[in-house]
Parts: sequence; structure tokens; C-alpha cells
Amino acid sequence: MKSLPASLLAAFLMSAGPAQAEDAAGHWKGRIANSLSVFLQFDKAAEGRWEGTLSVPQQRLVTKVDQLAVSEDQISFRLLALNAGFTARWNDEAKAWVGTWSQGGQSTPLSLARTDADARKPKRPQEEAIAARQPAYTSSEVSFDNAPSQDRLAGTFSVPQGKGPFPAVVLVHGSGPLDRTANVAEHKLFVVLADYLNRQGIAVLRYDKRGVGKSTGVYKDASTFDFAADAEAAVRFLRSRAEVDTRRIGMVGHSEGGLIAPLVAARDPGLAFVVMLAAPGVRGELLMVEQLALGARAQGMPEEMLARERTLNRALLAALASEPRLQAATDKARQAMEEAERNGTLPAGTGMRRVQAFSTPWFHAFLRHEPGPVLQTVRQPVLVLNGERDFQVPAAMNLGAIRTALKDNPRAAVKELPGLNHLFQTAPTGASSEYFDIAESFAPATLALVSDWILETVR
Repeated sequence: MKSLPASLLAAFLMSAGPAQAEDAAGHWKGRIANSLSVFLQFDKAAEGRWEGTLSVPQQRLVTKVDQLAVSEDQISFRLLALNAGFTARWNDEAKAWVGTWSQGGQSTPLSLARTDADARKPKRPQEEAIAARQPAYTSSEVSFDNAPSQDRLAGTFSVPQGKGPFPAVVLVHGSGPLDRTANVAEHKLFVVLADYLNRQGIAVLRYDKRGVGKSTGVYKDASTFDFAADAEAAVRFLRSRAEVDTRRIGMVGHSEGGLIAPLVAARDPGLAFVVMLAAPGVRGELLMVEQLALGARAQGMPEEMLARERTLNRALLAALASEPRLQAATDKARQAMEEAERNGTLPAGTGMRRVQAFSTPWFHAFLRHEPGPVLQTVRQPVLVLNGERDFQVPAAMNLGAIRTALKDNPRAAVKELPGLNHLFQTAPTGASSEYFDIAESFAPATLALVSDWILETVR
């Protein structure tokens, strides 16, 4: 689900290590708060002026640095747009620039060690295998219209080789401005999932979200319900294709897509099945309070501060969810945060920043949405999977609610998968900071489970 950006963290004061520094030009790598991998490239122009570029793959951030200064044994720069900066000295023993990352009044140690240009390119063995082998399917660029919104959605339609018509699925993304690959932390989740399903004899349609990639429309103004209308347009497209068995079309939704798939199924009895991957089962405001708390704990927030944050977020999100109109909800949330500032729970002048982060059409609709009533009306077969180590949509909180909502559907299966995170990777803890560094894009056993269930269902 929509996870608030793990905001590039910040800095602790630094020990110095004099000595003659290594030439700063080239590629460097470090980790902020042992959480975010950062990559720096420094170059010296012919006229002697230094330039630098910072990349944070986990946040899909690439930006030029400001006010870069390099001397014999010191280096510093600012990121003015992020209210962040870095100052360090060369440590000859560590062979690294050892210093302090600071941001928003906080700080944490950061050391930069020499690396190369390829270090930023992570190992993705599943995607590399797909690129290397001869595909057992054909892929084509397609587009289709969501007539009510006048948006044209672009995607990739891949069909198994052999005699059709084939069962087919629409893949529906999680939250965020994702394209047809569903690229999260340099993992192309839908490329891996589509390839596996295609090789098992299932046709797949995956597409760029409205306003993303080659799709038209305005992403920032859309809610989950708008994205559901786009998914319905995708189903209509599949029904128009001769390669597809129109009686065996289903939907596979990940995260927010797991909210969208039941919405479509409840309105479309002709949809054959639904697969919900890491899907919310509780009201959005309750999920976000838990998601924010788990993320903060993973970053090392002390329990006392965590309890205060829970209280603040609970008040903020409840206020936003309590009003049907966004402006009224924003006003109510602002009042709640002003009260927190008055009683000293929040520093003066900081409450409105919290309000603005959630005062968007998407968040407002999500915080108010109750998945249960929709799931109770779904009569199609449903497969629900969630990773035991999912920090974004915690299994313990959501699977119980989903089981209750689907208890009268005899064709529903709900499973918790041990050791997997929100992306269905085998994960050490499940924290989102691990996504980039894990080589596995999608656990093979989960791919097989999804495919086997679909094929058994459509038989």
C-alpha cells in the first residue's frame, strides 16, 4: 500500500580521520541509518568545478547535489529541496569518507566507500533469466479506452504459444505511479509474474496506470475507484480478443490492486476469479496507523516515541476519514494537529506538514474505504495470499478480517505464507528498506501457487 516515503534520513556527528584523501572523483556507496542504500557520483569538470549526483534506488530518487565542496581531506554538499546535507572527512584506515548525514533537524552517521558504476545496478536473477531465454509466448503493445474518464491506457498483452483461446488475467498494480512492469525498488514484479503465468498457458494484460508511461490521464487526481474503472476497461479489452476464452478471465491484484479486484468482481459476475496478493482487509485509516508504526519501528524508533506517533497518526487519520468531502476532512485534520501543537505533543508549526501528506484524493478515498462489505458480495472463486513478514499490509491484521468477510464464499482460500514480505520476496525481516537489496523479485513457490490455483479454478 501507499507507504509514506521512508524520507531520506539524517545525521550523527563524525569522527575525523585526517590523512591524504583519495581522489573524490568517481562512484561511492553508503547506507543511511543502516537502512537506505545511497550512491554518489562525483566528477570534476575541466575548469575545476565539482559536480555530484545522488541516487537512492529504494525511493527512485536521482538528483544533483547542491553546494558541493571538495578539499584535500573533506567533502560536503547540500540537498536544498530535501533540507538535507552531508559533511565528511577522509578516513584512511577505513578508506572511506566518514561523516554525517543531516536532514530536517535529525542526523545519522554515513560513510561512503569506493564502488563502481555497476554497483547501482542490482542483481535480479529472475529478470535476467527471462531476458536470456526464448519466450514461450508472444507480446504486443496494446491500448484501450476508459470511455467515461476519456483516458487511453497503454499496456502489454502477452499470449502463450499454441492453440487458444486461453484463460487470461488482468494484473492490477499496488499504489503509486507504477507502469506496466510494477517496478518497486528495481524489481519488475509484473514482468516476473506475467512471464510465469504465460509459460503455464495463461494470457496476461498489464498496463501503465493512468498518467504514467504511455497512458493518458492525470495520476495525482485519481482515487482507488478511478483505478478500478481503468481495471474494468482492461477486462473489456480482454473480452474483445479472439485469443482469450471470455468465460475464463480473472484478475490478479497486488496491494491496492487487491482492493480493486473485488470491487470489479462485485460489479461484474462474468469475471471468473480473483487473486488478492497482500490486499488490505481493514478500513484504510486503521491499516495506515499500523503501517506507519511498523515502518518507524523498523527504522529504530524508540517505543516511547512510537506510542506518541501512534496516538498522533490515529487522531490525524481518523479526522481525515470522518468527513466525506476532502476539504472538510482536511480542515478537521488541521484542527486535530493544531490541538496537538497546543498541548505540546507536536512541535509548533509541524502539524500542517502531516496533514498535507495525507490530504490527497487518493488518500482520502483510501482512508475511508471498508473492504469487508465489498468482499461479502463477491461470489467468484477468490485466492487471498499475504506474506507473514509484510510490514505494509500486516497479515495478522488483515487476513482475519478477509476470512470473516469471505466466510460465506465456499470457493475462497486464504493463506499466510511464511517468511515473505509485501512484495512476496523471501525476506530477513520484512522492512521495506530490504526490498532493493534482496535479489529475489518474487518467491518461485508463490508464483507456482498462484498459477496452479488459477488453472485448477478455470478447469
